[in-house]
Amino acid sequence: MKKSLIFSLLLANVSFGIPISSITWQSAQSITGDSDVKTNGSLLYAYNVGASGVAGTTVNGVAFLAYAFASNYSSQTVTVGSVSMTESPGVLVSSNTLGGSSAPFTSLSSGYQTLLGSGGSASNPASITVAFGGLTSGQQYLVQWWTNNSANGKIDVELGLNNTTATSGLNTATLDANTTNVAGGPGQYVTGTFTAAGTSQTMVLSASGSDAPLINAFQVRAVPEPSSLALVAAACGALTLRRRRK
Repeated sequence: MKKSLIFSLLLANVSFGIPISSITWQSAQSITGDSDVKTNGSLLYAYNVGASGVAGTTVNGVAFLAYAFASNYSSQTVTVGSVSMTESPGVLVSSNTLGGSSAPFTSLSSGYQTLLGSGGSASNPASITVAFGGLTSGQQYLVQWWTNNSANGKIDVELGLNNTTATSGLNTATLDANTTNVAGGPGQYVTGTFTAAGTSQTMVLSASGSDAPLINAFQVRAVPEPSSLALVAAACGALTLRRRRK
């Protein structure tokens, strides 16, 4: 029954050209340890976001490369590899001092502390459009991102770092940067999946009021599901055969 429903939905999407491009988010999870970092499928890329000088790090066997924002708050767009982050008409801002000197942050591994101790944000209007590139159309991907402000401070004197909402199509996920609201408190992470409708996928990070969005790190992984991919292939094959007979 379940496979029949999936097949019908996939066939409808192929027939009518509906892009399967919104990210379907899971529930937000509190940061607890290295095992938070997903290792499903194969890694496309992973980045540690922060200000100039931010370091790369490895957590749970996943190598996060440095994704540095300009330290002088002068850039509207930063591109590293196949990923771009854009804020307009404001600018991108960042910090490498988002860690804490108290537990539970200090109980995390050194690699995880490095990953969570830096992050990128945005000035007014506080939003960041993240464009994940280098994708293969029709491939299913897992995206995971973190927000953490264990320092319990601000990105500058005006912008608070509390909740960040990721929007993709009609789907949203909201993460808390510090679940205890005291120094040393942990933030949250979330995972989502999407099927690429082209070579890129976007999500918009936003905050409310005088707060700013915060992204500390992210990764994108290819996660093929043989049964689902077989259904897609069957749907495409059936449509091709039908067209040839006409």
